[in-house]
Amino acid sequence: MRCKTLYFVFFLFAILPISSVLGKIGDPPPFTKDNISYQSHRHTVWATDLRSKKVLWKTTIPMHRYNGPFDPNLERDIQWSIITSLKLKGKVLGVKNSKGESFDFDSLTGTLIKKK
Repeated sequence: MRCKTLYFVFFLFAILPISSVLGKIGDPPPFTKDNISYQSHRHTVWATDLRSKKVLWKTTIPMHRYNGPFDPNLERDIQWSIITSLKLKGKVLGVKNSKGESFDFDSLTGTLIKKK
């Protein structure tokens, strides 16, 4: 019994670092409005018509890392700028990233309206 407990503890501590890294790159849940699905992955946002299964538009959020060099003293993945929130207000899709930047897009065309 003691051996099984030791294996479990070892397994638990071996898995924790992996799960914490995967937690850093989690995407906000996709949502649907008027048969249009809005979703994101890392720094890309797109809208898909659910009836035709056709991507209506796809756009990339400027990543913070492209604005300057990486800090060699930090892990690269914590320096990425990843989308953390998607919200639709009328015809404006609000997007926030992990660096605290906000972007407003036209939900019908994917055109950037404003960066805050």
